[in-house]
Amino acid sequence: MPPPDPQPSGFSQGRRWLTTLNLLLATAATLALVVMFNYLAGGHFKRFFWADATNSKLSPSTLAVLKSLTNDVTATIFYEHRADVYTMVAALLAEYQQANPSHIRVVDLDYIRSPEEARDLRARLRLGQDPKNFVAFESNGRHQICSDSKLSDPNLNDLLEHRPIRRTAFRGEMYFTSAIHFLSHPVDQKAYFLTGHGERDPTDQSQTDGSGCTNLAAILKDELVCDWSTLALTQTDSIPADCSLLIIASGSQPKAYLSPHELAQIQTYLNHGNGRLLALLDNPEGLDRLLGEWDVLLANWHVIDRNPEVWSSGGDFLASPAVEKNSMHPIMSALFWENLRIRMLAPHPIFWRDKPVSHDPGAPALTAVAGTSLMGIQLPGEQPVVTGTNGGPLPPTNYILIAAIEHNVINGLGGTRVVVAGDSDFLDDQMIDSAANHYFASQTLNWLLQRPGALVPGIGPRPIHEYQLFMTQSQRRQLRWLFLAAMPGSVLFLGGLVWLRRRS
Repeated sequence: MPPPDPQPSGFSQGRRWLTTLNLLLATAATLALVVMFNYLAGGHFKRFFWADATNSKLSPSTLAVLKSLTNDVTATIFYEHRADVYTMVAALLAEYQQANPSHIRVVDLDYIRSPEEARDLRARLRLGQDPKNFVAFESNGRHQICSDSKLSDPNLNDLLEHRPIRRTAFRGEMYFTSAIHFLSHPVDQKAYFLTGHGERDPTDQSQTDGSGCTNLAAILKDELVCDWSTLALTQTDSIPADCSLLIIASGSQPKAYLSPHELAQIQTYLNHGNGRLLALLDNPEGLDRLLGEWDVLLANWHVIDRNPEVWSSGGDFLASPAVEKNSMHPIMSALFWENLRIRMLAPHPIFWRDKPVSHDPGAPALTAVAGTSLMGIQLPGEQPVVTGTNGGPLPPTNYILIAAIEHNVINGLGGTRVVVAGDSDFLDDQMIDSAANHYFASQTLNWLLQRPGALVPGIGPRPIHEYQLFMTQSQRRQLRWLFLAAMPGSVLFLGGLVWLRRRS
């Protein structure tokens, strides 16, 4: 009897081919499902935040602005990545781009790692070499700068107590949304330079002594996209209705003083509700009475700062930001955060006549912008010598050199804004590029013109929470042993038990 056929040792060749084909089809189907799922998720997804108190979640007002956006806007994060606000800025702008990727483009530029690109950006926006740590928004040839100082509120108690300065609130969304809204709905503005009394000429570039103010006019035109012209009040009955800002840059030697008719025009303009005035006064030109009505007095003598850290030579010195009641004016806070100062030349000090102490909304708000250190003194050799109550020279003290006035300004809208400086030399063509004078001029003009536009309502600052953990020396020692010995030891112990189990 013949032996039976041996059992086959495996699948037949046809069965193996069917198995392979089934595996390939299953793999292809799985890949197809993954691709289709990703395709659908790319256009139909739901994002949500794990934390309710995040600084990156956009408000309904911002989402409404972004939804209505029709022009392309590029936001450049001009920050060193080690800056303490950088992570909040980058996270927030990522949400802007996510909300409208068709029209919002975010560029991250670290000026330390990419110096050539940083130089090109500064040149394109005509920012000079001083500004750093800011966000630049660009659209259709216009741009808006949100400096680092605007984006957060400092705790000035830390400054007064010489501690590292902490930030108490983040204002990024307020200014980012306002800048985008302004670029989407630009407002034409025009500034006028007063002439006819020996003021500095913004049109004559041939002056060899640098006493003109052509560079100040260029900041208006090139950086703020604000047109300007000259204005002689003797040839008109009122300041033009399209005047967004009146600039009085007096010369050192006046040819004439403002007449009562001219002063009345300026006063009417300021009281109209949207008056803006930048008064750079080497001499008051007869503005004493007008400024006095705003409780501001300009002395007829000069001061210098004898602090060796800021004194240069002659009457030149570096003016410092003024701090009042633990607060600093927005114009100078930008310079303060970047450790910049302005250079002035023996300016006139400014005093308050009767500075209001109440919070009456109808009273003008008077704020010191910049001043000397505690070593400010009258210019030596000047006559007459100003004496104190004891009959001797005034002792060294801090003098106000630049002051700001606000009246009926509500939530950044409307009202009157005035900046008075007891010096005009520091913004002439010769000195405007000294120290941070150019940066100061740009910040001042931005503040007076309320750029970027009005803040979008419904967006407020977001508090920055800090949490501190206090431990005793014994607790720190226990925590050190926990991380250095107990936790690694537990892993080694469990690993040893597994090894012994497998050995047995």
